[in-house]
Amino acid sequence: MVVNTEMLTQAMKDAGLRFLGLRRGTGIPPYIAGMVTSCHPDDGRRDRTAALDDHARVPKANAGWFELATKCGLFSADRQFLLSVSMPRPDAVDETDVEGVWGLVELLDDWDIMGAGCAAGVTGSRYGFPAFVMSALDGSVFVQGTVWQDSIGTAALPRPDRVRSLREVARLSVGKPYRSAAENEDTLAWLAR
Repeated sequence: MVVNTEMLTQAMKDAGLRFLGLRRGTGIPPYIAGMVTSCHPDDGRRDRTAALDDHARVPKANAGWFELATKCGLFSADRQFLLSVSMPRPDAVDETDVEGVWGLVELLDDWDIMGAGCAAGVTGSRYGFPAFVMSALDGSVFVQGTVWQDSIGTAALPRPDRVRSLREVARLSVGKPYRSAAENEDTLAWLAR
């Protein structure tokens, strides 16, 4: 399966992101970063939400995402971060056999993560319905966008490498048949932190 990078680049642009290429071997497993919402506030998790029935939910959720991303240190000095992109596994049997791979992105001045990004399929499933996983370049913070029962929003987790439940999931996942070799390498590197 070949990934159309032109389509991905355009979809990222629609969200207000400059796509700078795929990054493998980061030592940061995207599937672990996708578990922020399973963590507890005692682990350091912080949330910002907007009610589903609020007509201003998208701008409110965008503001919440940007506030958390900024306060928690998602952005590098040049506003770069990692965004998980679903890609076919190297040993894929069919198009449903995918894994998360990091895309290096830069936040542009005119962005819309919760609206246009979701509609483009980059940060969600449709306009105003986020489903994304992000990481700081060094893995020091994970950020996840999701839809809850009555709201949408963002959960951020600084210092995820110190969260016992995430480390346990990572430890139990190494070598499983549903993990690719690249995922196993990233997981082992992350556990060695």
